[in-house]
Amino acid sequence: MAKLGYRFIDHPSDVGMEVEGVTLEELFINAATGMLSIIAEPASRSEAPRGKPRGILAKEGKSLSKELHLKEDSIEELLHSFLSEILWFITKERFFPLSINIFGISKVSLDVKLGGIQLKEEEINGEVKAVTYHQLKIVRRDGVLFTKLILDV
Repeated sequence: MAKLGYRFIDHPSDVGMEVEGVTLEELFINAATGMLSIIAEPASRSEAPRGKPRGILAKEGKSLSKELHLKEDSIEELLHSFLSEILWFITKERFFPLSINIFGISKVSLDVKLGGIQLKEEEINGEVKAVTYHQLKIVRRDGVLFTKLILDV
């Protein structure tokens, strides 16, 4: 897997991602980062001047923050809710997270602070409509957590 902790996989109609992390916190952050990369469509480092990001990731503006406190019946439902809440912030409030700070996580609860910026509607490039439950299962192999995500685009 790439150093990013996620990679995109082929899917006939949606976007698939395989995500890994040594801890639950790392797995959740890697899943969110992968999903956000679809929406932000960041330029590769070689295309951006002096390695600076373009688009949403280079936008300057007032820093905002949001907190999430989630409880679910399973870790898979918790990951689904976490990613769905991030999508809600982007589509309904036009708040784009640039940083994710998980300050509490268990198999059934999550406390996280998102730092980000306010966007104009036209600044949202890629579109993810929803996080699906299709093939969503978190497993541990050789000390590493893995999951597969299918995002409806």
